[in-house]
Amino acid sequence: MKRLRRFVKRLTSWAKTGRDEDRLRAEIESHIALQTEDNLRAGMSPNEARRQAVLKFGAVESIKEEYRDQRRLPFIEDLLRDVQYALRQLRRNPGFTTVVVITLALGIGANTAIFSVVNTVLLRPLPYRDADLLVTVWEYNRARSIHHTETVSAPDFADWRAENHVFQSMGASTDGSFYTLTGRGEPAAIMGYYFSADFFHVLGTAPLLGRTFLPEEEQPGKNHVVVLSYSLWQNRFGGDRAVLGKTITLDGAAYTVVGVMPPGFKWPGGTELWTPLTISPKAAADRNYRDLRVMARLKPGVTIQQARMEMNMIAHRLAFEYPKTNKDESSTEIISLRQKISGGIRPALLVLLCAVGLVLLIACANVANLLLARSAGRQKEVAVRAALGASRGRLVRQFLTESILLAFAGGALGLLLAFWCTGALVAMFPPTISNLSIPHIQKIPIDGWVLGFALAVSLLTGVIFGLIPALQAARLNTDESLKECGRSLSGSAQGRHFRNTLVIAEVALSLILVASAALTIKSFAHLLGGDLGFTPHHVLTLRVLLPNHKYGTDAEQRDFSDQALDRVRALPGVKSAGTVTFLPLSGWGGIRQVSLEGQLTSQRGNPNALWSSVTPGYFRAMDIPLVKGRFFTDQDNQGANSVAIISKSLARRLAPNRNPVGQSINVEGIKGLVEVVGVVGDVHQLGITSEVTSEIYLPFSQVPAPILCFTIRTAGNPSGIVRGAERAIWAVDKDQAVSYLMTMDALASESLAPQRVATVLLGVFAGIALLLAVVGLYGVIAYSVSQRTHEIGIRMALGAERRDVLKMVLSQGLKLAMIGVSIGIAGALALTRFLSSLLYGVKPTDPLTFIAVSLILIAVAVAACYVPARRAAKVDPMVALRYE
Repeated sequence: MKRLRRFVKRLTSWAKTGRDEDRLRAEIESHIALQTEDNLRAGMSPNEARRQAVLKFGAVESIKEEYRDQRRLPFIEDLLRDVQYALRQLRRNPGFTTVVVITLALGIGANTAIFSVVNTVLLRPLPYRDADLLVTVWEYNRARSIHHTETVSAPDFADWRAENHVFQSMGASTDGSFYTLTGRGEPAAIMGYYFSADFFHVLGTAPLLGRTFLPEEEQPGKNHVVVLSYSLWQNRFGGDRAVLGKTITLDGAAYTVVGVMPPGFKWPGGTELWTPLTISPKAAADRNYRDLRVMARLKPGVTIQQARMEMNMIAHRLAFEYPKTNKDESSTEIISLRQKISGGIRPALLVLLCAVGLVLLIACANVANLLLARSAGRQKEVAVRAALGASRGRLVRQFLTESILLAFAGGALGLLLAFWCTGALVAMFPPTISNLSIPHIQKIPIDGWVLGFALAVSLLTGVIFGLIPALQAARLNTDESLKECGRSLSGSAQGRHFRNTLVIAEVALSLILVASAALTIKSFAHLLGGDLGFTPHHVLTLRVLLPNHKYGTDAEQRDFSDQALDRVRALPGVKSAGTVTFLPLSGWGGIRQVSLEGQLTSQRGNPNALWSSVTPGYFRAMDIPLVKGRFFTDQDNQGANSVAIISKSLARRLAPNRNPVGQSINVEGIKGLVEVVGVVGDVHQLGITSEVTSEIYLPFSQVPAPILCFTIRTAGNPSGIVRGAERAIWAVDKDQAVSYLMTMDALASESLAPQRVATVLLGVFAGIALLLAVVGLYGVIAYSVSQRTHEIGIRMALGAERRDVLKMVLSQGLKLAMIGVSIGIAGALALTRFLSSLLYGVKPTDPLTFIAVSLILIAVAVAACYVPARRAAKVDPMVALRYE
């Protein structure tokens, strides 16, 4: 047998190193000759001795032919044999295969889903020609409390465009305005933007139909032309190509349709139509009136830094030449369009991408542990193959083939999981958030890049979790393993140490994820439980924009408001109702500078305040508390003295050491002094996550505005009066569009949509990680118990109690968990600081959170170890002693 084994090894070695056939023939003949001599000494006849030797070692020609076939065997056929063999092995162990595939599917599916979002939002090209050259430009204001105004005056914009040498072109627009579209079904509020004639050329997107604006259409009287978005063209005009040249009615005026933009073009997000930007003669000469938003296209080869340097030089010159208006705007800010669009969500996406990466690492560690345990049952197979001449490289390739097949199966299942997850992600974002805040989030495609990512991750995963078990198997001692007493791979000290290391890594990574999720959950709970400044429950809101052609005077606006509120208050179930210009949590608000009597409103240091015009019933409808003074009444009308109500924060800034009620103040845009008649609580105007701002409320009767946001408090479910509220508005004006019909609870929920999504996803990933870590720890302890059954039997036979065995096994698992928790805490303290932008009211190093997470993880680890520990404590010594 020893001679035959050495013979097979030498033949295989020559076949792999490419020795020539003559040497192979000589070796075969020498072995046949030696065997023939042995047969003669055993008493065989010469012919029989030769025949038996040939039968034992094979005919020379057949061995030579087999050798030639082996050398001619194409690599692909060799690989296919490995694949077939791997498939047979996996079919023989369906339980093992299922567990591994599901584990990998969780890791690969989560990574693919999040990458599809990252690819859509951060990596996918923007729908504009050479979008990397597009930048937004604005002035940097050092005096205002809002440092980046993002707006420019018309004269400054004209100077920028004339003097710069870094931009191919520059375009201007103004903030969106809602038009009332009538004549096509129910009146609809359509969001539109004013674009300068060259703004479309800056973006570099040609219309699908027709044309964009001409320079002469920026002039008053020639500006009643409109370009439609693709969605508006489809939804309101049925995709009729004959729409070009037709007139539509916007705010009661006729506009001629001159173009339709292609699908996907919506700048800014949510815009449905565009009209020409017309600058009045007054605005064209007033550098204090800043309402233009500027976008520019860089010249090829010009960097943002170079453009910023030149624009700062122009801003310095303008500040020197026009000190009264530009002294505080002596520099500019330039950022890329992609940063402008996705800068707000980038940190959250990168955090989620890192989180799913940790989940995949934990899944790989788990599967590697499973493969190491499984390799123990295959040591005889590996030893036989090695004895027959299989090289270490061939053994590694076979094991890697199996692991890569498992990874691809997990990747295929994970891709299906990713399809479902991306749909769920889109559903988690409200429509308004999807359209306005996050680009392309309405549809997250699984495109070629995502498929390529899934394939690459599957391949890399297969190599990562399969390589170490493969190398362990390749280093197997063949002679030892061929003996019945050979120790298992996984039972060796090296195997145990490696498996323990993997479990420690799983626990540490899990703690990082669980701590991150706990911090975001605590932050989200802080936001939910925070004081909004009002009570959102049982409040319905809707918005009405009064067109100028119908309601161009203060009296007309007051009359509409009075009639509409009377009809709304008469609806069944309505307790109170009022209107406000800018709804809380909407993110909208006008700014006016406020000062005490005797100070100039333009004086540096005077506070800026968000303002709104409100009707007397507004504060009661929103349940905003009165701190001092009184609310508005019907007597605070256009004929009475000017009055105002201010927020607590503005009161502290205006009169920190005295009662502001009764004080006279100056309000930008209002002639004469204004008396403060009340102080109310602070409200989160710009969103739940925004800081409380100073606010001033003015009576609608004294300062009417064309924007009316109705707030209606009801006794029951506010959704039940939606149709009644619409009919109440249409009873006053049948052509008036009603928009943003929603409850305040829904608006508050929308305001927290990005934080809610991040919290839910981190929580899910942390749960998966914790589950995988627990399974891994359970598997290691359970396998350790099975390997130590004989030892446990001896201990119990020598007098060890069951509680001693239970304590021994639990201590082993607890030791691994404690080491993992210690490493995880250090890693979490270093990494959770990157969560700062996602946390509100919670520090990234919150000690209570880390203590709670550590205790939970240790408790879960003990629970995972208890089952195998209890099984070990029930070992029968007599059975255990016969175990091996």
